[in-house]
Amino acid sequence: MAQTIDGITRYYIQNQTGAPANVQEKWHGLSDLSHYLGDLDDLEELAQRASRHIAEILKVDLCQVILVDLNGHYRCSASYSRLGPVLENDSPLDPVAVERVCQKLLDPENNARLFLGQEHLSELERNSLGIKKEDISWVIPMRVETSGIGVLILGQVYTSENLILMPDSYYLVDLIADQLANAIYRAQWNDRMESLSIETVLVLSKTLETRDLHSASHSKHMAALSEQLAERFGFSVRDTRELCWAALLHDIGKIGVKDTILKKKGPLTQKEWAVMKTHPEIGAQIVSGVPGLERIAPLISAHHERMDGQGYPLGLRGDEIPLGARILAVTDAYTTMTDGRPYQKRRAHAEALQELINNSGSAYDPEVVKSFINLFDGKGNPN
Repeated sequence: MAQTIDGITRYYIQNQTGAPANVQEKWHGLSDLSHYLGDLDDLEELAQRASRHIAEILKVDLCQVILVDLNGHYRCSASYSRLGPVLENDSPLDPVAVERVCQKLLDPENNARLFLGQEHLSELERNSLGIKKEDISWVIPMRVETSGIGVLILGQVYTSENLILMPDSYYLVDLIADQLANAIYRAQWNDRMESLSIETVLVLSKTLETRDLHSASHSKHMAALSEQLAERFGFSVRDTRELCWAALLHDIGKIGVKDTILKKKGPLTQKEWAVMKTHPEIGAQIVSGVPGLERIAPLISAHHERMDGQGYPLGLRGDEIPLGARILAVTDAYTTMTDGRPYQKRRAHAEALQELINNSGSAYDPEVVKSFINLFDGKGNPN
């Protein structure tokens, strides 16, 4: 949908060279809005910023966004006014009244694309939406296919010289409503998937804990250190979150390894080690089949790769290894050394850091090692 809208936008911009400057400006504003909405995932931020951006594009006095939440309730998610207070009498909207009028506007039997407030809504309905009686208003139902997303309200104080929007803006408003509806639908879907993903991570992490309590505590320590490194490397909120998930689940593939190998007290035989080395691929296969966790599969798969190409399972080298996996390799090695293993004596903090330095460039990314060391003060405590 976004590609189609963006294509139409470009067409209109290219063919508006003879149009008045304000018309060209509106179409350019729509193109900017398309890219702008595509960069936002947080629903509240998206609605608030979009309301301001839309008001600026259309040169209207008011833009208000009312959305339906996951429980089917309608509420005002964003309001922007260029003239001061937005709502009638500056009072909050009555949720029951808002829900009643929004259900009417988004009724599946109603195919109307927009309503003129003064013509199609009663005074009570306009008040329910916070529209002042002296304002001229357009009310646009927002849908994605048959799903009701919410209502977009545009308003302008009436003057005889300044009508709200001219007929040549109808199509522009329609496109704006479609863009916003699709962006909100995407953000709501992402919120649903994130919620499900968090629950799934917790369940999988608990599953690993029942098999190997040591691996679970090791993974939590890894996640905390990985989060700090993500900040140092300027990861986005989403990428940081997914790196922490990958840290928590980096050893989830070990649930496919027999207890006789997983809990063996002494060193593994060559054959047993070959089985143990399958856990990154098993883990990646597990999470790749879980909606919302697909993006962390490459990190889990590659967390035992080495910069010199001598790692496993694929023998990746250098920048072929995702940065997130290079971070996990360092935090995994450090926590393994300092936490100890049934077959490996626990090492001191300084000794573990020296081991990372000794293998910097061969096993580990030098920049990651450097940033990791900078996380600590001289006594081994996180900064």
